[in-house]
Amino acid sequence: MINVAGLLRARQAPDREGLYRADGTARHAEVDGPTLSWLDLGGPLDVHAMDDEDVIELDPAVHIALPDGGSVCCGEGPLGADGFFARYKAEGEPAWAVVLHNSNPFLEAGVEGMVAIFTNNLGHSLRIDLTSPESS
Repeated sequence: MINVAGLLRARQAPDREGLYRADGTARHAEVDGPTLSWLDLGGPLDVHAMDDEDVIELDPAVHIALPDGGSVCCGEGPLGADGFFARYKAEGEPAWAVVLHNSNPFLEAGVEGMVAIFTNNLGHSLRIDLTSPESS
């Protein structure tokens, strides 16, 4: 059984596209490739059925502070098309991470109020409303 919070603390995540929350819940996540014109969060993922060895390393490129005292970061996974972005609580504990296998690495991050902007190596961005229930 995978311990999502422990993985996120160790800058790791399950090797499946998804939104992984530190509370152990997860949802499918998908983008239309590196153009990033949409992000879709689908149904639940069963993290308890995932293998402990099916894990990837997350390599953060950028860490940005948020107005609420938390932070966001983004970066790449082990393969050239992998990317991720994550949110941390004010005390530095991980809240969630989104792992995408065909987004390309996210190399820049910005914050406008409580909206995080994650930009990949091709200059395409996703805007994530950090006040939405899925992002808080």
